[in-house]
Amino acid sequence: MRDGNGTSRRDVFEVFSRDGTPIRGFSRPGPGETVVLVHGVAMDRRIWAESGFLDALPDAHVLALDLRGRGESGRVGTAEGHALRRYVEDVRAVLDRFGRARYSLFGTFFGGRIALQVAAVDTRVARAFSFCAHAEQVEIPEDAVEEEAVAVEGPGGHAYLRDHFTGRGAPPWMVEACARVDPGELGAATRGLLHGSDRRTERGHPDQELVLITADGDADLAPFHAGERRLGAHLWLVDAPTRIKAAGRLAEVGRRVAGVLAEGGHGTGDAPGEARTTGDAPAEARASGTGVV
Repeated sequence: MRDGNGTSRRDVFEVFSRDGTPIRGFSRPGPGETVVLVHGVAMDRRIWAESGFLDALPDAHVLALDLRGRGESGRVGTAEGHALRRYVEDVRAVLDRFGRARYSLFGTFFGGRIALQVAAVDTRVARAFSFCAHAEQVEIPEDAVEEEAVAVEGPGGHAYLRDHFTGRGAPPWMVEACARVDPGELGAATRGLLHGSDRRTERGHPDQELVLITADGDADLAPFHAGERRLGAHLWLVDAPTRIKAAGRLAEVGRRVAGVLAEGGHGTGDAPGEARTTGDAPAEARASGTGVV
């Protein structure tokens, strides 16, 4: 029997987060560095194979979890249960389970926000990549969050998500992931954005490497540049007009990540503050601005 991501069931793992929520994922062994993959809000762990990102990291030991309320992980059903700190606890439970001294994290959209926050509090994280999510403080209007939650949890929630992302040029894998979400749980997760997701992230330790990634046409590049200056982060720009369209180049980004992992150490190839466009590199968030998808 095989998992939805194409790995054998013997590679599927289960851990329990601090509040007892079961977190499930898959482990794909490899001789290289251990990389933990964190997906976005309206997604699950299957996106890594479907987007081509998983194949772009052929040598890495990959750990990919389903966030609470998504995929095969446990449901929680409340906004408080989807607070940012709970997601951080979920990822750290995975780190504990595999017992490595060093990890890299890669998160996409809101998963990037989670990855940065885990890096801020866990010294085992040597490197964190955040795809289409920055590290700065944001405003998250309560009325907009509630409007979004009502839209996604209602009977037309799947159609709403499909039309929203299709209309903005999202790649097929992102649209298909939306069709798999539990509408009620997604509504709770959306309201959970009001529980800590607005806070800026700090650097975890001086030797930690942080990489912020977004579209070169991003209409709001300022917070990414702020992260370069404040955190000493590297900035990678993807050849795309918007963050959502940048998702169509996730596999290309994966190949660049693989090059960094193969080099080891500080291998981004760029000095902090020196943005470089992905596409010639080696072998739209929601209105809140959090990079939440």
